[in-house]
Amino acid sequence: MKLKSETYKKGAIHSSFFSVLAKGVAFVQHLLIAYYFGANTGTDLYFYLFNLVILIGGMIQTIATSILIPQSMLLRHSVSAKAEMKYLNAFMYGFISLILLFILLVSLAGDRVPELITNFPSEDIEKYIPIYYASLWLMLVMATNLYLTEILVSFKFFSLPLICNLLLNSGIILALLLFKETIGVTSMIYGSCIASMINSVILIILMKRKLQWKFLLIDFSTISHQWKSITGLAFNQGVVIFASTFPMYLLSYYQPGAITIINYAQKFIQAPLAWIQQFTAVLQIKLNNLKGGGKEHEIYQSASRIAVRLFLLTLFTSLMIFLLRGFIAETLFGLGEMPSEAATKLSYLIGLLTFSMPFTAMSLAYMKVFFTQGYIRQYVAIMLFVNAISCVMYAISIYHWQENGYAFVYVLIEMLTTLIIWLYLQKQLKKKVYY
Repeated sequence: MKLKSETYKKGAIHSSFFSVLAKGVAFVQHLLIAYYFGANTGTDLYFYLFNLVILIGGMIQTIATSILIPQSMLLRHSVSAKAEMKYLNAFMYGFISLILLFILLVSLAGDRVPELITNFPSEDIEKYIPIYYASLWLMLVMATNLYLTEILVSFKFFSLPLICNLLLNSGIILALLLFKETIGVTSMIYGSCIASMINSVILIILMKRKLQWKFLLIDFSTISHQWKSITGLAFNQGVVIFASTFPMYLLSYYQPGAITIINYAQKFIQAPLAWIQQFTAVLQIKLNNLKGGGKEHEIYQSASRIAVRLFLLTLFTSLMIFLLRGFIAETLFGLGEMPSEAATKLSYLIGLLTFSMPFTAMSLAYMKVFFTQGYIRQYVAIMLFVNAISCVMYAISIYHWQENGYAFVYVLIEMLTTLIIWLYLQKQLKKKVYY
């Protein structure tokens, strides 16, 4: 397939198509995992570490979309393409160096590190230790890939992140089918690594050919004046990573398979959100261009229209999923190695978690205004507050109700986040006079 830059309208259409396709493959992947492996300690550890890798990569991606890409687009239009390359390359080599240093240090520490960052029994960690070591290298490759795709998205290659996601999920499926009998759950993390490396090669070739990107142009001084914003947002994302991983850490102490069941439910609920995330990525570029063009009055209006429409659309989707939760859990996931008790729990979790979707969709749209307008400190403060509350609520609810308590708090936190973001933007809107 020939890749080229797209208009906003075509970008949204193409992104929606590839989103459906990529999430369809991801859905098949989870059905296969449930069928062949069910829900046990091995799948728990795989999802625990794989999701942690995604969160770390997401931190790099968030820094890129909220701070680096808006500045790089200004450099592109007002200075030169070389200035933009020096700026973006400097940050890329910076975080790659930090991740390599981290891998070296934790490798020297040996098997003690996974015992510290997880709550699984030591014998289970020892049994599945290859998953841990493979996840370290996956973290490096995936973080780099997410960063490179954000650069290409800023050049209107809107469908590219979903194509990469499609290749990643396809690689996991292929590895699972080929090596499930020999290396079991470990096959999936190896498939992730190989698929991610293939994605890296594709992205680098695409940037060199389509953008004439020069990876040897580096100037660390170009990002020195933004270190305060970058470190502030990185700290906030670190809190997000902790707040997201903390409940999984607590759940790993309880019945084996709990993390896996939650992951099945969340991935199913998040599937409809995939095209929304890509749509809001297109919205981010549009808002950045409105900001650059001096059309301040259109920024909030555009985001607000999209947010309301997304809320209504996902609310209808949530209701449909709620009505079909039994069929989804017992007929689709409840085959093969999946225990019947786990399928029953999955049905309940899907029915509850689905109502987080409308609030997540709405906040995704409104948060783009924060990034466009440079409300980084305000965004950090809001998320710190929400994540601090969530950790306390998770600790209490998981202690009393395990996975059901987790699902209930998850929905409440999404509602709280959306409300606070909306209230803040309303306050800022009243302070400004648009002409």
